[in-house]
Amino acid sequence: MSNLLLQIPDAVDVRDGLPRPNWDVIHAWSETNVDSRSLNDTWTRIARDWLKLLADALPHDYTVRESSEFLLLATDVPLGERILAFSEHARRVILEKLDGVASDEGHGKHVILLLGDDDAYYDYVTDFYPDEGEFGLSGGMFLSAGYGHFVICPSSAVEYERVIAHELNHALLSHLPLPLWLNEGVTQVIEDIVVDSSYFMVDHEILQRHRAYWNLQTINSFWSGESFSFPDEGQELSYGLAQVLFRNLMSDFPEVVKDILNNASYVDAGNSAFLQFCNVSIADRAAQFLGNGDWTARGNYADLDGSGTMDGYHRGVA
Repeated sequence: MSNLLLQIPDAVDVRDGLPRPNWDVIHAWSETNVDSRSLNDTWTRIARDWLKLLADALPHDYTVRESSEFLLLATDVPLGERILAFSEHARRVILEKLDGVASDEGHGKHVILLLGDDDAYYDYVTDFYPDEGEFGLSGGMFLSAGYGHFVICPSSAVEYERVIAHELNHALLSHLPLPLWLNEGVTQVIEDIVVDSSYFMVDHEILQRHRAYWNLQTINSFWSGESFSFPDEGQELSYGLAQVLFRNLMSDFPEVVKDILNNASYVDAGNSAFLQFCNVSIADRAAQFLGNGDWTARGNYADLDGSGTMDGYHRGVA
């Protein structure tokens, strides 16, 4: 079967030696040329063709494999089969545990990239970072730009189940304008449920590290989502604080967790949703763990792309 993606004019650019689909062009083409009943099959074919182009451009011997709901680009065939099987399991669990919140509506199969080495991973994801700045390392990413897909760092492949559970949860929440701290909080909790184990722990030493690090400036970077990419300990502590705040929300206000998730916005770091459904601010919730201090979310974060919200033409979009 011919490569449909290459038949769409101006659909693919090449940057850093890798094919980079122009999803706006492809979307416009699909609206004009694809019947609504064929959208899912057509987008799956486009995604499959994209992965085949990537496989040809990358230096290792890659294969494209697929299951009922997933497409996978990888070099290790046995590992690839295990990843596909686990991904199907993770999808079922997430949709069950976040029923009424998570959404799998959209066109085309979910796409996973397991690149052959760490250099290839960072070469690929660099295209999605801002041109300037320092950023922390990662074990995997859900990339919402264009056709939403997630990438696994090879050095994290030994814990691929956690990476998949984490990034797939982001994909299934991508239709919501969640603040990043809340997105990461719920994602870490659901990740533990999917893999049926947890590293979560808060002791006196961890509490003291948090109380020493967070202040008027750093807490604002937490609410805005910027601290999750810090190259210092702020990244680790951001994930930790997000999980503490979400677990405390589950414990103290279990009946409104879904309301919070469905209504929180990155624009105000979710503060309005907490005031509406819990009658407390996010600063109040932070103070419960961090102690007395000014933990207020300052300003409007609308100019920061903190939501992870995707456009309406590819997988994971309601």
